[in-house]
Amino acid sequence: MRYVERDSFQAVAAMLTEHYMPRSVAKQLEIAEVFRDLYTTWLVLAPVSNGGRGYWRPWWCPGVVMSWLRTEVNRFQRPCLGRIQFDWASAKVVPGALAARIQDGAFIAHAEALLDHAVGDTLRANFTRYVLGGLVWRAAAEQALALAREHQAGLMWHEDGLWLLARKPFGKDGVAWSDLRETPADILAWSVKVADGKLQARMSESSVRRFKESVRAAMASDSTPEHKLRQINAAAKSLHHWARYAFDAKQQAVELEAWIWRRVSRHIFQHSPKLRGQYFDLKTAQWDAHLHFGRGSYLLDRDVRDEAWLNIWNPRR
Repeated sequence: MRYVERDSFQAVAAMLTEHYMPRSVAKQLEIAEVFRDLYTTWLVLAPVSNGGRGYWRPWWCPGVVMSWLRTEVNRFQRPCLGRIQFDWASAKVVPGALAARIQDGAFIAHAEALLDHAVGDTLRANFTRYVLGGLVWRAAAEQALALAREHQAGLMWHEDGLWLLARKPFGKDGVAWSDLRETPADILAWSVKVADGKLQARMSESSVRRFKESVRAAMASDSTPEHKLRQINAAAKSLHHWARYAFDAKQQAVELEAWIWRRVSRHIFQHSPKLRGQYFDLKTAQWDAHLHFGRGSYLLDRDVRDEAWLNIWNPRR
């Protein structure tokens, strides 16, 4: 516990909470204290989580996962996807702490208490899983990694689940297998399949549906045109955050751009033409076809910009 109680960790946690939860801090809401506690714990756990093999680290962009998929499928010809969903309702800290060689009983009890916030679909629950995932599921991931090596399979995991890519399915309790040559599967915000031995990836139907719902909600609100446009831009940038790494999503973006334009041009720009220069255009947004291999750590790298470092701690992953 002496690490969590350090003045330096407490000060940085307070700064991060104020940066990402300004209204909650200003109103002295209870959730601000919860987030400050989570940030302090995360500052302690970040270097520990960095040691997890196959772990999708918080400072790795979605392009790292897409590059892993492309490499496993295109280079190693592993078209069978196995998935293990982590059950946070029954999660325990002790197995993962032992796997990470953490023996501080007080800290383990502290992390265990935070698990009460991990279940649900709120920002607090998502962030709690984000903070604790690299520790809680460390032992399960190491067991799966040993099995993956035995069967020459690829593995990657994060706070909500674990993925395996193999030439053919192999036995393990709790693994749901899909042959991507026969059936597409959703991973994160994408839908992926294998055709002619190559990975094809586009935005999933659920991702597109959520995006359209966000745009419709913004258009139907009583907000000012400026605020409506900010909301629409935020939804488009969120979609682009994932779509930019998926080769086959560009055509989707072009089609979605036409769909958005019909609405904003008629209901926003027709009455407020000066806002046109603030519009985020999916059709002209940058796309990224490069392979991304995540850097070992951003935590102490001197060449990481302050903006990029701060984004590591964004609770809205």
